[in-house]
Amino acid sequence: MSCTVDQLMDKCKQALKEKWQYVYGAKGAVLSRAQIDALRNLYGSNCVWWSDSDKAGKICCDCSGLPSSATGVMRGSAQYKSTALECYPISQREPYMRGWAVWMKGHIGIYDGNNGYYAMDGSARNMVHYPLSKNKFTHIIKLCDVDYGQGVSTDKAPSAVASGGSYNAVVNFMYSVRIEDGRILPEVTNLNDYAGIRGKRITDLAIRCDQGSLWYQVHILGGGWLPKVTGCDWNNPENGFAGDNKVIDAVKVYYNTPHDIVSSQGYQQAQYRTSQINLGYGKWQYDDETRNGQNGFTGSFGKAIDRFQLF
Repeated sequence: MSCTVDQLMDKCKQALKEKWQYVYGAKGAVLSRAQIDALRNLYGSNCVWWSDSDKAGKICCDCSGLPSSATGVMRGSAQYKSTALECYPISQREPYMRGWAVWMKGHIGIYDGNNGYYAMDGSARNMVHYPLSKNKFTHIIKLCDVDYGQGVSTDKAPSAVASGGSYNAVVNFMYSVRIEDGRILPEVTNLNDYAGIRGKRITDLAIRCDQGSLWYQVHILGGGWLPKVTGCDWNNPENGFAGDNKVIDAVKVYYNTPHDIVSSQGYQQAQYRTSQINLGYGKWQYDDETRNGQNGFTGSFGKAIDRFQLF
């Protein structure tokens, strides 16, 4: 089952108008006191408050139950993120993302396209339509069960999600570049900054991470792809950085998730982008994927880059 964006937004407006009540574990149905007490016995009073018993006889729902009540597909907030078709830091939201979900660990809401969100916002707030400043959402995600105008994906939704970078980080990526005048610029972590100087062409790139492993490679302007690199050491020209002191126009990065992170958080991915000389950034690339409009790399052959970001 699935729904359209308009149907999802209508469900949010309906829940607000009907004053749905937040009860952990509820999925948009009228509950009796006995049913609420049963949920408390199942999940504990930290999740189902004692005061929630007073919500008997009203439509009750939890945060993940709100989108589930529209799509007919039951998922928890973590499952919504792990099956997301696209995932970006909340700072990267755009008006066209109306109907995408806003997400933080343990909570989910629906973005209204205008810096606000709808959500079953906990036992004290219940159903709300608030500015994003009222909460601490870390990501905005494209739900696999909602038709955003291109239909619903018939493939299994990807289990891999972005690492999160400096937003709810699981993996920290550290990276630096060398520019065409020979300078090696200071190392950057996740999205704390970017590597490069606007207007200065990048010739070499070095990347490392604090958990798991990765490989990366660069494409030479007017040439081809150089060999993959796994190390990060500017003093090691064989496997310490990607590049040959020549201007590059494309980058490819792939993150290998260790088993302990897979079991606790799911597969992670390198999410990265570049900027052409004196222009804005291109779209985010996940690992070397080629689905959902991705090229398998970031950049454009024949056009030098001056900035790089990764998380």
